[in-house]
Amino acid sequence: MKRIFVDYKKCLACKACETACAIEHHPGHSLLAALGDRKTQVNVRVLGIEHEAFPLSCRHCEPAECLNACPSGAITRDPETGAVLLNPALCKACAMCAMVCPFDAISFKHTHRAPFDRDVAYKCDLCNERIKEGGTPACVEACHSGALIYAEYDATRSSRAAKSLRTYLLGAEGMPPLLELFRELRRKEFARRSGGV
Repeated sequence: MKRIFVDYKKCLACKACETACAIEHHPGHSLLAALGDRKTQVNVRVLGIEHEAFPLSCRHCEPAECLNACPSGAITRDPETGAVLLNPALCKACAMCAMVCPFDAISFKHTHRAPFDRDVAYKCDLCNERIKEGGTPACVEACHSGALIYAEYDATRSSRAAKSLRTYLLGAEGMPPLLELFRELRRKEFARRSGGV
């Protein structure tokens, strides 16, 4: 099964992944429709930790703790793609899934998919319909720095684990050109804003 891998050292915090996710999951499928819409669902979010950035979304774990914890049966796994899916029509908003998720990948909001005009759980669905049609997740397609990669789980994990820690973190091809310069400038700007140098 394929999964999304993150090379956080390549993340530019541009949030193109968030924008692509919002457009993909909005009924209008356009940026204009998604802007300012409080029901817009964004399943990936870029976390900023000091001067570093990390795109965070559901890891579609095996076994999935959220799936085991859900008392209403709202969370299931697609046997074809391996994606852990959430059905908002069955969600009781009990937050059991969010409590057991080790990656803080489940949020609550009144989205366009919520049928009963109330907050429900929502999370990354791995763009399951796109995957079934032979595509890639919207966030991966939008990531221009190569920080998000959609690849076979077992093969990618074992090949990265067999290499040095540096290669494991940065990926096989290393840093893109001028990215280290960009990261250094971001570090200096962060230090300036926080009262450092």
